[in-house]
Amino acid sequence: MPIDTHVRVAAWLHIVLGALAASTLLFLGLFFGVFGAIAANTAQDAQASTVFAWIGSLGAAFLLFFIGLAALEIVGGVLLLRGSPAGRVITLIFSILGLLNIPIGTAVGVYSLWALLRAVPPAPVRPGAVNTF
Repeated sequence: MPIDTHVRVAAWLHIVLGALAASTLLFLGLFFGVFGAIAANTAQDAQASTVFAWIGSLGAAFLLFFIGLAALEIVGGVLLLRGSPAGRVITLIFSILGLLNIPIGTAVGVYSLWALLRAVPPAPVRPGAVNTF
């Protein structure tokens, strides 16, 4: 797959968005985890403590799932920079998912879809160059 400027920009945009998503999720997970632990420790009865533990476990599972998605977006961008067809597919999937993330994800998704799905014109032939087919 030819790597032109637009494909490189799309790959870097997905790497940056994935890194921002992962760091934001880690910060929010730490923030709510601390307050969840405080709430579970200050609960007066055992049933409330158990409910807080279940909610915390469910929140941790969602957190890990979405951090995994952000990491996969970063991996897709890196693979795309290396010219891998798998990176192209992963980046296309995240471009389509990004369309739902208004406004920044929509702009990045539209640009990435345009960059990855457009027909790349062939390189111009210089005068005097020998064509080797």
